[in-house]
Amino acid sequence: MENDAPTHAVLSLKIRNEANAISLANEQAEAWLRVNAASETLILFANLAIEELVTNSLKYGYDDDGEHTVDVTLYFAERALSLIFIDDGKPFDPLTAPVPDLSLELEDRPIGGLGIYMLQEMADSMRYARQDGLNHVTLIKSDPR
Repeated sequence: MENDAPTHAVLSLKIRNEANAISLANEQAEAWLRVNAASETLILFANLAIEELVTNSLKYGYDDDGEHTVDVTLYFAERALSLIFIDDGKPFDPLTAPVPDLSLELEDRPIGGLGIYMLQEMADSMRYARQDGLNHVTLIKSDPR
């Protein structure tokens, strides 16, 4: 008798605020996604999401120089990738970030805001919740193949 339950894969990462932690996490995520036959589109999306959301959390979420960690969980099932980011930084809902003015020349644009905008545009869905003093950001993207 065949099992009709969907297969899924899970990768959990703990990314600390130390040199090379984000690039190492991206390498782990990419290798894991390749093993699970994810498309290049999903791999690039995961790398951008990890780079952008973890950098923002570690750079702007804390008022001290202590050690902090962002927990990232990737789920891959039925050709869809879900990424969940959890941190204990200051409350920040990326869905409320202002939309960058793309009509301005590059040299006239303020720094910041483009990465979150790109993630919102690329994701099938993006959700935010503040629960028990933690930020929870969830991104979902389907494989376009």
